[in-house]
Amino acid sequence: MGNQAEASVWWSSANHPTFTPGELHRDWDVLIIGGGFSGMWTAHHLLNSAPDLKIAILEAQQVGSGASGRNGGWASALYPVDDEMLLQHVTSQSIKNLHTELEKSIDEIGQFAKNSEDSIAFTKSGSLTVARSEAQFTRIKQGLLPRESVLNQNQTLGRIRMSKAIGSSFNPDCATINPTQLVVALAKSLAKRGVHIFENTFADVSTQGNISVKGKNIESKYVVRAIEAYHEKNREQIPIYSLMIATEPLPEEFWTKYGLKERETFHENRHLVTYAQRTSDNRLAMGGRGAPYKWGSARSNKSEQHAKIHKKLRETAIEWFPDLRNYEFTHAWGGAVAIKRDWAPYLNWDGHFGSFGGYVGDGVTLSYLAANSMADLILDKKTIRATLPYVGWKSAKWEPEPLRWLGVNLGIKLSAIADIEERITKRPSFVGKLIEKLF
Repeated sequence: MGNQAEASVWWSSANHPTFTPGELHRDWDVLIIGGGFSGMWTAHHLLNSAPDLKIAILEAQQVGSGASGRNGGWASALYPVDDEMLLQHVTSQSIKNLHTELEKSIDEIGQFAKNSEDSIAFTKSGSLTVARSEAQFTRIKQGLLPRESVLNQNQTLGRIRMSKAIGSSFNPDCATINPTQLVVALAKSLAKRGVHIFENTFADVSTQGNISVKGKNIESKYVVRAIEAYHEKNREQIPIYSLMIATEPLPEEFWTKYGLKERETFHENRHLVTYAQRTSDNRLAMGGRGAPYKWGSARSNKSEQHAKIHKKLRETAIEWFPDLRNYEFTHAWGGAVAIKRDWAPYLNWDGHFGSFGGYVGDGVTLSYLAANSMADLILDKKTIRATLPYVGWKSAKWEPEPLRWLGVNLGIKLSAIADIEERITKRPSFVGKLIEKLF
């Protein structure tokens, strides 16, 4: 797993110390399983309200070696479930609270970055969804979010000169970060505040929240499972793979030609997900989906280094910015994100044991907010955060195999077919509508 993380451009640019806090087997107030954003932010929020808590974090590998340290580097206010579906389960006020808290969370992450001694490369410049066909532009306008605005071709090219771009939408609620630097800076700040972080420490977690390490039980008043896609081989959630590539640092003349002066995040409005940013050291870092789902909801390191998908990502990047054929792609990596059957994030809490995740790739900001909710629940604080839609959310289980394997991989294949259909017909894809029904 360490080697998987080290392939990431973020990992290679970050200084990550080893955390060795001493004796593990003692009584704790809060025991957190997982050294990524969800677990770290939970400890952070708990200490903000109760600085004397005895907290331990157990990480099976290294801090940030999972998805938290090698994602796309977007801190957005996006939520995986649209408001129309949420309205079937929660009130409109609860949905409004959710969006307000997500937007506020981006700025709070930015304040943490500003106060940190580490360079986290936080820049809040918003996000562009670019259309390279009339079909894509039609779907952008049909799915516009409340705080998004439509940009015509000239306005779009004033920000990003992606080849064949005919328009876009702009969302102000997104920032770029170096995710590995952020998670390491967070761990360092927690260690200074007295949190015991145990790396290379695998913990067995029962469904009742009992914890053991190497066969020896560890006592804690409260237990939080914050391992996202690493809770695998079950029907509660599945791991889906996002793969990424990055170029060498690109010269200023490249960016003068292609834009992104403000370092906006961006993606093309394809059915098969893409996402990208101009990094603080002037690389293009880009990711996308497409790697197949593995039988039995098993997480696979091999799927995180899928050569065919990395090749397609490089080809897409060159489609967007043809001059990239003159530069080297220096990094290729990937990671798994957790997806529930209804694509909805969740937070479960029973007074002793809590678990959360299901961020579907929107976890940088959402993990911060969900951890804030978890901390409020642990401390029995009656807050808006403790009542947001994901708190207590119940999702149906995924279908048994082979239906799960067939359905998920069919959805991935159909997404690619839908993009081909739109290029041929110049209209919003019929196959794309079938995908919505499938999922």
